[in-house]
Amino acid sequence: MNLKIKSLIAVIIGNSIFGFSFLFSKVALQMTVPSVLLAVRFTAAFAVLNLIAFVGRNIKKKDGSPLVEFSLKGKPFKYVLLLALFQPIVYFLGESYGIEYTSSAFAGTIIAVIPIMGIVFDVLIMKAGVTVKQILCAVVSVIGVVVTTLGAEGMKSSLIGVLFLLIAVVAGALFYVFSKKSGEYFNALERTYVMFAAGSIAYITVALVQCAGNYEALILTPVASGNFWICILYLAVMSSVVAFVALNYGSSNVSVTEASLFANLTTVISIVAGVVIMGENFSLQQIIGAVLIIGSVYIANVEVGKKEESKG
Repeated sequence: MNLKIKSLIAVIIGNSIFGFSFLFSKVALQMTVPSVLLAVRFTAAFAVLNLIAFVGRNIKKKDGSPLVEFSLKGKPFKYVLLLALFQPIVYFLGESYGIEYTSSAFAGTIIAVIPIMGIVFDVLIMKAGVTVKQILCAVVSVIGVVVTTLGAEGMKSSLIGVLFLLIAVVAGALFYVFSKKSGEYFNALERTYVMFAAGSIAYITVALVQCAGNYEALILTPVASGNFWICILYLAVMSSVVAFVALNYGSSNVSVTEASLFANLTTVISIVAGVVIMGENFSLQQIIGAVLIIGSVYIANVEVGKKEESKG
């Protein structure tokens, strides 16, 4: 299997894992506020990454090299710090507070614009060529999300909510830009490590400020709950470590446009998770939306496999 196909599979895996995260976040947020959940999530993920880096560097392969390549020394931090700023700090703040001031259906529709914003940044920042087919598929993918979420609940919105969501959209697209740029110097594990270090510091600070005077109810009570830690286990290990390492790996070897086009698969996976795990209804409207999303992503990338096979 060639590198390009492996990278696309990694991007699919990362976005698929995100699809299940909504269920666990929903349960955890019944016990606390978003900033506390994010602080615990990324601190736990950062601890897991430290363990992986330590163990991986001390286990040797047959040739004497470490099992896991990990080193931050002597590398330029400009792009990887920008990566950490936009994801997870700016993106999750924008998404969390955007959802707070709008409906989740409306928020999902706005967040779906990330692939289109990814195309814009691919052209303006990466100076990459984008095909008409990719643009059309990105638009169809957004339409698929609209069809899926329309009618799921009231499409309420507010100006401040829309502004937060637009900030999340920009940050979500810039994640792919700076993941690719920083990938010239840092491998996927190193990039994810810096992201989670920054996320831990930022969200612990926000959580302590937001929960001032109410630490027991918003921090001590949830962290004493077994259900809360079950949610954190998935959110920290799978939806943070595994998913972001996969996305950072994939983003290194495909264009920003190609990587961002897969973002809306998260919507499809979240629907499937709701049906399978929560027993929610799967309407004809959701089926149509899912087909539009999956179809547009496939059509946009189907030529990749053919071209790579012809090269092989």
